Amino acid sequence: MKKTILNSLVAIVLGSVALFTTYSCTDDDLANDTTIIPTDVIVDPNVDQLQTKVTANVPTAVLSSFDDNSMGAALVRRLPNTTNSIQGDTKMVLIKGEDIKGRPLSEWIKAARIYLKGGYIAVEKPHNAHLVEVAKQLSNKLEQATHDALTESGHITITPPEQVSSNSINIDAERMDARIVNIATMAGSRANASSEAVAEMVVFSPMGYYQCDPYQDEVVYSSYSDNDGEEVEEDEIINSDYTKLSSGLLADGVAEWLNYQGNRTAVYKSRLLSKADGQGSINEMMSASEEHYYKRSLFAHDWNGNSRKKPNGFTETIRVWGSHNMKTNKDYYFVQQSALSAIGGKQEGDDRFDPNKTLYAGPYKEKEWIKTNYSHDGTHYKAYYGSWWENGTYTLNLVGSGTIRLEDALPTTDNNNTSTSIAVGETHSETNTVGFSLGFSGWNLSGSANYSHGWTDGTSYTMTSTTNAKEITVEKNTDKNKVKWYYEYSPKIYGSYDYGNKHKMASAAATTDVNIDNQACWSVENPEGAYTLEVTSASKTRCLFSDKDDHKYRKDNGPSTENSKYELIIPNRAEQTWHMDITFPEIGQPGHEGQKGLLTQRMREQFPSLYQTEVKIADRTEESENTIKILVNQADDVLHNTDGGQTMREYALDLGISQYTITWYTIDGKHSKYGVTVKAREE
Repeated sequence: MKKTILNSLVAIVLGSVALFTTYSCTDDDLANDTTIIPTDVIVDPNVDQLQTKVTANVPTAVLSSFDDNSMGAALVRRLPNTTNSIQGDTKMVLIKGEDIKGRPLSEWIKAARIYLKGGYIAVEKPHNAHLVEVAKQLSNKLEQATHDALTESGHITITPPEQVSSNSINIDAERMDARIVNIATMAGSRANASSEAVAEMVVFSPMGYYQCDPYQDEVVYSSYSDNDGEEVEEDEIINSDYTKLSSGLLADGVAEWLNYQGNRTAVYKSRLLSKADGQGSINEMMSASEEHYYKRSLFAHDWNGNSRKKPNGFTETIRVWGSHNMKTNKDYYFVQQSALSAIGGKQEGDDRFDPNKTLYAGPYKEKEWIKTNYSHDGTHYKAYYGSWWENGTYTLNLVGSGTIRLEDALPTTDNNNTSTSIAVGETHSETNTVGFSLGFSGWNLSGSANYSHGWTDGTSYTMTSTTNAKEITVEKNTDKNKVKWYYEYSPKIYGSYDYGNKHKMASAAATTDVNIDNQACWSVENPEGAYTLEVTSASKTRCLFSDKDDHKYRKDNGPSTENSKYELIIPNRAEQTWHMDITFPEIGQPGHEGQKGLLTQRMREQFPSLYQTEVKIADRTEESENTIKILVNQADDVLHNTDGGQTMREYALDLGISQYTITWYTIDGKHSKYGVTVKAREE
């Protein structure tokens, strides 16, 4: 029953495998080199450097005025539809962090509803206090917004329970609180984080968030070998300036993410249509419980030994699927770590010297070097080959209470095609309830999942790895529950740094975009509370210099290694039993005898995965009502907006039934009663 996940989801793509070679590069070659190094590259700051435009349908309410050089203004220039207040079709709210305080109550309710429906809340230059205020306000309004969103169609009724529980949990509010903790934790590693912006921009969406590093002075660490072969370490402070160009490059990253989010939703929904039986792998059936997108700069060195900075050069995406098996009392956490190092690739003309386009900056021709730093008598000079991606180190670790076990991790050291499944349960039976970390936001992403079992069927995670480009090697090591991968560009470009000796040309695998994908899965026996994912990532570049007097091989490390911690969303660990019933006004009237049985039977035939007399679902606690709300909302959509729903209305009309109502209820008296009413003939 287990199905192999699409290779595109977890494939490790590390560029092409073309390998270029060079021939001897002599003093005469250098003497004849007419390469001109531009000292000033003229760039039109109003042109999008990546030619990126927002294509996702995100009409945006811009609630702040932004400085022309800011990232907020740059993003506004990339949005096709903006207003200065929240409208009926608004899908994103954009606001300065400093403007968060004092917003009217009605605005927060509107923002919460936009968020619940799959929209975005974007905050520019937020301090931690600003994000805490966002979490506080949204958390307070999400319950009301949930009720409003559930009942706005006019088809759904909610009858409160006799026993009102104080333990009801709105997972979306809990999710927002956890995100603020995660962002603050990451910002805590930066100097003066409490008094400065923790990010240039944070964009919240129901299933994930985008975080862009703030503008700040950055320390770039590097080292080189001196004449005696000794390693010399040094660091350099890089200043960041606000310009239309630099902010535009950062805004391009947000635009790309919004494009991806919009396209992904459509692809994901179409994928679910073929998996209505709910028996695929969990990470094939469902979107991640939470997604963390993090952007920061990538560094290299130029022909003069100066640091070159590429905004949005490094992107790390952490996706987490969390589930709980009721039968075995185990949590499972499946993590995918995607790291993109955008070196930039081959450029022509002056673009070779533009760090916004490429960090390679090399000549791209055999025997060619870039000359610089001439002395007046021509006896002292340097020659520069270029920069390339050299290696990356990534670690994943799960910490918390209970017995944690690393089940498996890919890729393996041999770096070959690998496919494996991690079992979450033993069977696909109805009794094998699996609770996922779904919130109310699951409305937008789980449209055709198995209604009848409340997402109880997916019982495995599928892990798939493909062969890396041959120039990239990987070594995996584990230490208890921690797994570490070390990737390296294997055709090392050392040489003896003597102009008369050959050196290899860096291939496209190390000079374009280097994509790394790692996966790991942990099980936790007798879980309790929340768990923390510890992540380490480092992407390093190198460049080659040759000096007539002081032969050097320079290694660029870029920024320091990033250590992150993510508090994970707690999976649904409580099993609930709900009952379903169909009623209609004509029951008991002459001529309508036996029609309830007929209507029930037709409903089962039309929607076998929706209608069951007894429904077992998973939720956070015995009293919480997160999953049932998602199920009821999706049933409302299916019964009113699909061909099957129209067929059911026509059948009811043939029986002389004016309308019918499906009711979900429990017999413990702790939960609300939910009903969806369908009119046989819509007015």
